[in-house]
Amino acid sequence: MTELEPGRIDFYDGVAPGLRDDTYRVRVTTTVEHSATADHAGAQPLEVFTEDRWVKVAGAKYRLDPSEILSVYPPPDSAGAYTTTLGHVVLRRRTLPWEKAVAPSTSTPWLALLLLDVNEATINRNVAAPDGTRYTTVSMSADVARAALPLRAEVPLLCHARQVAPGGPDTARDDDGWVAVVMTGRLPVAGRAYNMCLVSLADHGAVLDRGSVPATVTLPVLHDWTFKSGSSGTFQKVAAGVAQNAAAFGLSAGHPARLDHTRRDGTPGVALYRGPIVGVADEPAVAAEAETDVSLSTARTLGRLLAAADRSLVRELSEWRRRDLMSGLGPPAFAAGSTPGDVAAETVARLSGATADPWGVPDRVRRLHARRDGALTPAEAPGADGGTPNGALPQDAGTAAEGRS
Repeated sequence: MTELEPGRIDFYDGVAPGLRDDTYRVRVTTTVEHSATADHAGAQPLEVFTEDRWVKVAGAKYRLDPSEILSVYPPPDSAGAYTTTLGHVVLRRRTLPWEKAVAPSTSTPWLALLLLDVNEATINRNVAAPDGTRYTTVSMSADVARAALPLRAEVPLLCHARQVAPGGPDTARDDDGWVAVVMTGRLPVAGRAYNMCLVSLADHGAVLDRGSVPATVTLPVLHDWTFKSGSSGTFQKVAAGVAQNAAAFGLSAGHPARLDHTRRDGTPGVALYRGPIVGVADEPAVAAEAETDVSLSTARTLGRLLAAADRSLVRELSEWRRRDLMSGLGPPAFAAGSTPGDVAAETVARLSGATADPWGVPDRVRRLHARRDGALTPAEAPGADGGTPNGALPQDAGTAAEGRS
């Protein structure tokens, strides 16, 4: 399947499943045909038997697996300016709204998202289903049902499928970039609390036709949440309400805030913090030490976390370190009589530029033995620094050392 480029979204009216929820008959017929011979002038098919098998395709009817819900809007238990936005729910399975038919039509999706004022309907929990399970229902009057439920012709317009480029917010928990979306047909009013209910219309086609609507309409609820709609919360109102030249934490601009801090030994203390986005450039009040000022440490940690969240950057850094390490090792060389410790020490020396010394012999002792044996290390070679050999001892010190040995 073709993967979309970043930022692209393709919309589809719907995605039909291989088989809708229904009962299907599978008929198997076996026939035997013998060829024409002298005794049989023509080939005659001989039917042996015909067998029928019934297959029932049944999906969710009263309950929906929570993993099928990718996201909802407005967010659950939120409060904001939602008066100009249609609520919706994003489903993981792209064919879900079209897997059942609302009789007598075979093209009407069986899911609808209802926006109901908390005073318009009653949500009933732990209702016994015919199959013995427990589920949730919503009950409303006939007048509320006529206002809240879409018409049969409107239901297909409130459901669609999307193919989204991987990495988008709607596909953060999806695996193939395909989702189904069910929207509500009503807008909330400011100053009210609402219930959003994803209901099943599978056995309630008459309500969609506005024909015989009972006094109380009860529908199965597959998913529901609540929110509050207000007039504030938009970016324009928040930006207009920001106080200008306000002193954060009671401090003047540029001064760090004093925050509670626990030192490494567990004793309480005070830390000075100033955010990385500051409109003025002031000299720090104290030296930037980790024990007293955590501003730089916080900024560094933030940068490391942002870098670690970039998978491509982490992968490239790992590859760069691997190439750098392999190039520093060079071709393996094992001298006669060498031990693994010698080889490891030489490898470390080539990579770090330090003298190979796996036994931790002090530098002074190693130089004394080198002078006694008449051999000098490269760092002690004459002229290494244009004068006295690096690290060499004075002549009288070397003579005294030889006398003591």
